Amino acid sequence: MLVLLVRIIFVVLAVLIGSTSGHYFYAPVFGAGLPTWFGGAMGFGVAITLVAAEQAFRRRFSRSLVAFLIGLGGGLLLSALMLVVLRQVLQDEDLYRNLDLPIALITTYLVVITVLRGADRLRVIVPFVEFRAERIDGGALILDPQTLGDSRLPALLKAGLAAQRLLVHRSILEDWQRRSSDGDPIERVRARRALDGLQALRQPGLPPLEIDDTEIPNANGLADIVIRLARLENGRLLAVDRELARRAVAEGLGVVDLGGIAAAMAPDLGPGATFEALIEKAGEGKGQGVAFLDDGSMVVVSAGADHIGQRKSLVVKRLHHTANGRMIFADIDG
Repeated sequence: MLVLLVRIIFVVLAVLIGSTSGHYFYAPVFGAGLPTWFGGAMGFGVAITLVAAEQAFRRRFSRSLVAFLIGLGGGLLLSALMLVVLRQVLQDEDLYRNLDLPIALITTYLVVITVLRGADRLRVIVPFVEFRAERIDGGALILDPQTLGDSRLPALLKAGLAAQRLLVHRSILEDWQRRSSDGDPIERVRARRALDGLQALRQPGLPPLEIDDTEIPNANGLADIVIRLARLENGRLLAVDRELARRAVAEGLGVVDLGGIAAAMAPDLGPGATFEALIEKAGEGKGQGVAFLDDGSMVVVSAGADHIGQRKSLVVKRLHHTANGRMIFADIDG
């Protein structure tokens, strides 16, 4: 909204300056008999052309009033320096008087727009643009691409996982949206689950979810984007991907490892331990049934195919650990 207001003011001032000073430029070519509005039209054309060029190369950043004031001050200072140099270069005083306002307006506009669109980077250079680095609360949690499809996340947030706000970079959202329509069937299912998970994170009682538009130049994939965004926000990375979590730790970032939390909270089951689980479906082996624990661990139940839909007491035979978690092989107790 602030950028739109700056554009409108810029166009209006360009029309006014064109109406008052434009005759100096078009009179030698078209003659002095043209109406005043012709100069205003010239100013309007120049302003719209600049706005269109700026919009074509737009960068979407968070903006604030402080960033606007910094941009305005920087633009005016740069304009003053340019005009000092211009006065020394130009010998025609009349030409200088007709160039000073357009140059000041264009320079100030470009600097203000650059600062507004680059506010997320400027807070690293000018810490008082935003006071995120000094927060002592939970701060921002930057979500890696895989966390959106994890149904455990809303429950953990409701249970008190500290976070002032959740951040998802727009490139992650766009990637899942692309997969939901262009990927193979398995990718489409994963993408729809991730997009549904995004909606689940917007329910009342959870930290506010923000789609971050910060441009991350020269990023090498989504993993690079989320790590650099976490560093830029001085936040923590919420990760399911173990490789991504290890890389973030190696780079000195705060990491909340969702898989590590699940593993720590998983029941301590060893051979001979008993537990109860609902046998949900038939397994791949003959007569096998399959159950799932609350942490997502799959339980392969011998002779469980005849007990599908029943909650049975099971005895652990052995455990098998995989890259995706653990698999438990069990018998029906008794």
